[in-house]
Amino acid sequence: METRDLVAYLDQFLRINEIRDASMNGLQVQGTSEVNKIGFAVDACVDSFKAAKEAGVDMLIVHHGLFWGEPLAVTGSHYLRMRALIEWNLNLYAAHLPLDAHPEVGNNAQLAQAMDLQIEYYFGEYSGTPIAVFARSDRKITAQELLQRAQKAIGDHVRLDAFGPDEFRNIGICSGAGASMLPEAKKIGIDAFITGEPRHGFYHYSKEESVHVLYGRHYDTETIGLKALADHLEDLFELDTEFFDIPTEI
Repeated sequence: METRDLVAYLDQFLRINEIRDASMNGLQVQGTSEVNKIGFAVDACVDSFKAAKEAGVDMLIVHHGLFWGEPLAVTGSHYLRMRALIEWNLNLYAAHLPLDAHPEVGNNAQLAQAMDLQIEYYFGEYSGTPIAVFARSDRKITAQELLQRAQKAIGDHVRLDAFGPDEFRNIGICSGAGASMLPEAKKIGIDAFITGEPRHGFYHYSKEESVHVLYGRHYDTETIGLKALADHLEDLFELDTEFFDIPTEI
């Protein structure tokens, strides 16, 4: 497949040009003009680039790219990353908030689906785009049951701060560093909130406001959307895909 055709499809499917973001989403570094295999990784780093090269990947799609709203000198770590991409003729494509917010392959939509929750609407606007999901269970559940569902979807390391009601149905989800959305989640009636990174400042807030909070790590809550996008592109274009698991345990 021609690289330009794949980029055009991704830009349209993920609404790259419609969603404002600190990340420079889309094709960040140009490589080979033809794509036969697509790789996926959470982070744009030398480790993921090496894995892509060894696997014969022509385009690497990442959630966290190289450019975040300001110019960077091509020195140090940034130089090592840029040199690897250019020397290996590897296309780098980034999708940050567009992947979080996507209703089909998005991190939050996929997390809700994996935990057997029904999405009612999106909330938590960032530059005009709602990112988080307000989801409901089809019946009242306990914090321990929600924890078990989250562990099945994300991993056994999920942390639960069990401060909310004994039973509930309203659940908010925001992958990555979404703890700052807790006040808005509480305001709209959410009793349990799932995100990635813990934030010290919200520990006592969630306890005093009686909200369950589950932390699944930033990295682990943002693998699920990339895997769904890989399945989508493989089915649609019959291209080989591979996900590179390079965890940070954060």
